[in-house]
Amino acid sequence: MGASDRPYFGWLVEALDRFEREQGRLAALGREGRGLDLWGLAEQQATPAIERLREGLGAPRTAVTLFDRFPSAPTVRPLDLNHLEALPDAACDVVTLFRASYLVADPPSFLGHLRRILRPGGLAVVDWVHGCSDAPVLDFPLDAGYGGLPSPYVTTYLDPHFLAELPGEFEAFIRHVNRPPGRANVDRPGVAVPAAERLRRLLRGGPRRRLSLATYADALRGDLARAGKWLVEPSLLEPHFKVAFRSARYLYRETRRFNLYLLTVLQPVGG
Repeated sequence: MGASDRPYFGWLVEALDRFEREQGRLAALGREGRGLDLWGLAEQQATPAIERLREGLGAPRTAVTLFDRFPSAPTVRPLDLNHLEALPDAACDVVTLFRASYLVADPPSFLGHLRRILRPGGLAVVDWVHGCSDAPVLDFPLDAGYGGLPSPYVTTYLDPHFLAELPGEFEAFIRHVNRPPGRANVDRPGVAVPAAERLRRLLRGGPRRRLSLATYADALRGDLARAGKWLVEPSLLEPHFKVAFRSARYLYRETRRFNLYLLTVLQPVGG
């Protein structure tokens, strides 16, 4: 795992531990006494988070299947996460999407298919990212890593409960959105800020915003809408899922990357 993977998976496994301690949903599925299926979307290997879920379900009885658009091993099945219609109905007990939800191109279709492939009592475990690695921005802008083309990152999620339950993580991220560190290029993430401009920012300040917890959701919604991108909100999620568990972590201190991660454990409506 890379340097940023360690704190990310450390938080994710810790959050899944807390979910299971509080709700016991994985163990309840395991007690059904049948073979279980755990599917990982956009995965090349069984990560620590997938292993934690498999352990909670009961490792001996749980089959793990990984899917990725560009599989790197024969054990990974080829599948684009934006084409879940290829998967059968009611075929898995837990489905995960980690570090890839920003690639969801059509959230209503994706959520509908995600609900469809789950068996009764199943769970979808999805994380969502705010900001990008190189700059604390809300709209996934042009990215030097893609040759100056718009990045393919198009979708994130927010509901008011996140802001109310986990204000500290959001406040830490918002501080950087309001006043990015001098090295962060908010206009062209990934492109180095010239030394003279960094000095000017140090002396006079750099780009400024005045967001707060109270105004963050509106700002995020507006920035994404102007960029032609998606914000998944409760009204879009609720026909398919309700949120059974939430966690959030801003990992800048550990990684020096501007990624605020939100974890949602989703329970199918009517399931």
